[in-house]
Amino acid sequence: MNAIIKHSRNGEPYFALENVPAPAITAADEVRIKVAYAGICTSDVHVLSKTMQMPDGNIVGHEYSGVISEVGGDVRDLRVGDRVVCELAVGYCGTCRMCRRGKYEFCPSKRPPGWASQGVYAEYAVMRSRIVHRLPDLIPLDVAAMAEPIAICVYGCLERARIEKEDSILIYGMGPIGLLSLIVLRDFGVKNIVCASPARHGRKRLDLAKELGADHVIASEDSVPDALSKHAGAKTVDCVVECSGAENAINEGMRLLNRDGKFVGLGIAHHDSVNIPYNTALLNPATLTYSCTSSHSSWITTLGVMERNHDRLRRVITHRLPLEEWETAFRAIETRQAIKCLLIP
Repeated sequence: MNAIIKHSRNGEPYFALENVPAPAITAADEVRIKVAYAGICTSDVHVLSKTMQMPDGNIVGHEYSGVISEVGGDVRDLRVGDRVVCELAVGYCGTCRMCRRGKYEFCPSKRPPGWASQGVYAEYAVMRSRIVHRLPDLIPLDVAAMAEPIAICVYGCLERARIEKEDSILIYGMGPIGLLSLIVLRDFGVKNIVCASPARHGRKRLDLAKELGADHVIASEDSVPDALSKHAGAKTVDCVVECSGAENAINEGMRLLNRDGKFVGLGIAHHDSVNIPYNTALLNPATLTYSCTSSHSSWITTLGVMERNHDRLRRVITHRLPLEEWETAFRAIETRQAIKCLLIP
């Protein structure tokens, strides 16, 4: 089968499209999945810039949807032909302290695909049935390929930060995570959402945020506090959802919080260390939540979000390209021509 593999040469990472053996079921509780769509995550792009690390020899990719093509002998609740998505909790042990607390997303034995285990920029993937979810009929497979980033937004915003419907929200960064957070929060019932994002590459992302339900959008090159005051009637908000990873946005966002506000960090920064206004958060005081994973319950919620919002979610997808054109897809993301790009094996 064709797959995109991560390698290094003289310390420099690179990806290559190669023909490798298709994975086979080796345990009775596994299923083999024919990948329909694989979503490109910005974290995959960060691997090439060395912001994030991945073992050589790995198949890249962790966002996907597909159709079951084979099931192991002990699998009872899934069948060949089922349309599915899959959590990233590959290899969780079920017995450690985190697993016993019901938080297997933090299990030390977890080996997420595309990072610590083989990924999904490929024609087939094999997964344990316990982390596979059958899709409701209304959810298209292209939308379903965004289940993992949607679950990250659900987990970070609703489960960890416990955003409330009455909270005023400012979302920084209108890439996929920012736009998906907007859809998740609107679906949850939050009524007051302002979105900020750079406009130097055009206003397409800001315009899409407005169409998807933002009350107001702000070009972040402008004064965000002044724009908040003009459009929302206040220079501060109850909650900032930071999806850009930009240090200036992180700092500004933390200074824009109301007392007892919530800062939710979902964006991956370009550098490992970022300066933050620690005393501002301490004296305000603010609750800081950082999150880049998802729980089992967040995936259950995500299925409902996708079922109710599949038409809106589909608008976030700007590019669908064959697996062989992965380099074109990556360039489109790096140059901000694409918002969400799907590869088709």
